[in-house]
Amino acid sequence: MNRATTTRPLPILTYTLSLALAVVAGPGSIALAGGHTGGSPKTESIQLDASLRSDARGTVLITGANRGIGLDLARNYARRGWTVIATARKPAKADELNALVRDNPRVKIERLDLLDHEQIDALAAKYADTPIDVLLNNAAILGEPNDQNFGTFDYELMERVFAVNVIGPMKMAEAFADSVERSTMKKIVAITSSQGSITSVRSPAIVFYNISKAALNMGMRSNSKALKKRGITVAIISPGAVDTDMMNLALDRAGVQFKLMTPQDSAEAVINIIDQYGLELTGTFLSHRGTVIPW
Repeated sequence: MNRATTTRPLPILTYTLSLALAVVAGPGSIALAGGHTGGSPKTESIQLDASLRSDARGTVLITGANRGIGLDLARNYARRGWTVIATARKPAKADELNALVRDNPRVKIERLDLLDHEQIDALAAKYADTPIDVLLNNAAILGEPNDQNFGTFDYELMERVFAVNVIGPMKMAEAFADSVERSTMKKIVAITSSQGSITSVRSPAIVFYNISKAALNMGMRSNSKALKKRGITVAIISPGAVDTDMMNLALDRAGVQFKLMTPQDSAEAVINIIDQYGLELTGTFLSHRGTVIPW
């Protein structure tokens, strides 16, 4: 890309160009923006292969592991020989997750509600001496789509969606950062959504959910700056359009249908991207295919 330069670039111009580089990166490549001030941004093209499996093993903590993508993330990591700490709000009712535990002693279930910050702190204290290679923030809620229509916004629902989808993962990142730093892989992952891409908005539907994912992206992007000096990678990954209760509710209310990925295929792709997501990519918004999603 050709770019005009001056002998003394203004800081705001340098910052704008840095943001532009992240947006215009072509499919399969990643543009790494430079700092807010100083010299020209450094760019690199990196191809991530969503089918590339890793033999690495470690410990992963997964929130919302009782159903949907979270359950298949837990199953996939268990098959790979990882130690899995799987959280659920109501473990006693998580039948499929409990079946996974019976078949695999390396899987542990912990009760966790992201709205309960004291509970998050207690769980972090319990695992304070356990190196957690991947902290996988998967849990999220959609909220009733019909209560997210302009003119009839349910603001209590909006607060709840934000509390679970944004504040919960931010609290998890803070509470477990020391355990992640003690590990070998040192990764904090946020399962986000392409619905959080402001550039890509085409519909006013599920606006609370969309706002929450855009906010989550910004929060994790900011965390990536704070944690990079500690060697911690912060990954922001969209799992694709997946056949889950949440996705089907959104499609049902919108009155549309299209082919969805299975949770198993999504989990496989997401884990493969996590494996390849190194510190040089920290804070980059990626799809399950390994391509950059515009902010």
